[in-house]
Amino acid sequence: MVSLLAVSGIEVLKWIGYFFVALICLMLMIMLHELGHYTFGKIFKFKINEFSIGFGPKLFGKTNKKTGELFSVRAVPLGGYCAFAGEDEEGESEADFNKRPVWQRIIVLFAGAGFNFLSAFIVITIFFSAYGEYFPVVGNVYQHVEYAPDGSYNTLDGSQVLKEGDVILSIDGKPCYSLLEYNKMSSLVSKSEEKIDVVVLRDGEKQTLSITKHHYLTFADTADKDADGNPIQAPQVSEKKGLGISLGGFSVQKLSFGKALAHGTTFGYDVLRVTVNSVKQIFAGSVSVGESMGGTATAIFSLAQLVQAGVPAIIYGFCILSVSIGIMNVLPLPALDGSRILFAIIEGIRRKPLNRKVEGTIHFVGLIVLFGLAILLDFLHFFG
Repeated sequence: MVSLLAVSGIEVLKWIGYFFVALICLMLMIMLHELGHYTFGKIFKFKINEFSIGFGPKLFGKTNKKTGELFSVRAVPLGGYCAFAGEDEEGESEADFNKRPVWQRIIVLFAGAGFNFLSAFIVITIFFSAYGEYFPVVGNVYQHVEYAPDGSYNTLDGSQVLKEGDVILSIDGKPCYSLLEYNKMSSLVSKSEEKIDVVVLRDGEKQTLSITKHHYLTFADTADKDADGNPIQAPQVSEKKGLGISLGGFSVQKLSFGKALAHGTTFGYDVLRVTVNSVKQIFAGSVSVGESMGGTATAIFSLAQLVQAGVPAIIYGFCILSVSIGIMNVLPLPALDGSRILFAIIEGIRRKPLNRKVEGTIHFVGLIVLFGLAILLDFLHFFG
C-alpha cells in the first residue's frame, strides 16, 4: 500500500512538472506575441503604458523612469498584454495609439501574430535541419488484385513493390511529411495518377519505385470464432485503388538546410490547412467540438502531454501552437487583433474613425464572450 502511494505520489509530481513546463511554453508564446506589438510600437514611437506578463493583480513590476513604461508580472499566468496609451479612446497626445497613422496601427496590431509566425518559422527550420522531420514507414503490405464489378477478383503475383520497413520520402515529387497531417500519404496517393513514382529509403539507401495503383486485399474480423474464440478473418477487397499498404509508424529524417528552410516556410500553411479541415469535420458532424477544439486549459494539457513525450515533441507542439495563436489573433473577432485591424481599415477607407466608445464596448463584450467560449470549449473537451 505504501509503495503504491509512493508510485502515485511520484506520478503526481511528474505531472505537476509537465504542467509547469507547459505553462512556461504557453507564456513564452504569449510574451513573443506581445513583444511583437511592443517592438513595432517603439519603432513608430507609440506611447506604451505597460508591458505585462499575465493578468490580474500585479505581483511585481518595474517602471522605466525615462519612458514611464511599467514592466510587470501579474498573478494569472494565462495571458499578457502591451497597453498603449489612447488605445480605447480618441487620445490626446500625438504618441497615443489612435492618434498614430492608420498604416502604423495596422502594422503594430499585426506584429503580435507576426512574431508568433516568425518564431515558429525559425525554431521549426532549425528543428527540421538539426533533428529531422517525420516520414511514414510502411507497415503491412497487402496483395494487389484485379477487381471485377461482380465482386470477383484475381490476385496479382509479384505486384508488391513496396516492402515492410520502407520509409516513404516522397510521392510523385511531393515530400511526404506526415506527423502534422496523419493522412498526408493517403491524400497524396488519392490525388496521383494510376502510375506513381515513390521515393523510399530502404536499408539506408534511396530508391525510386514506379508503382501502379491497384485494388488490394485486406482482412477483416467476422462474427465467427475459431476454436480459441478469436474472430475469423475474411478477405476484403479495397473500394479504391492505392499502394496496398498500411502505416507502420514514422521515421525521423534530417533535412538539408535548404529543404528545412523551404518546409519551414510552408509549415504555417500546413497548420492552417489542418485547422480548417478540423473545423470542416465539426460542421460535417464527423467529429465533436470537444474533440477538435479547446480553450486555454486544453492547450496546457496538450502541451503537458507533449512535455511527457520529450524535447522533440515539445518543440514541434510549441511551433504548432505558436502558429495557431497567431492565426487566432488575426481573425476579425471582437477583442482580438484582427478586429482592431478591421476597424483601422474601415477608418482608413472612411477617413474618419467609428465612434471610439462603441468600438471599445464591442471589444469589451467580445473579450467576455471569448473568455466564456474558452471555458465552454474546455468543458466540452474534458467532460463533453
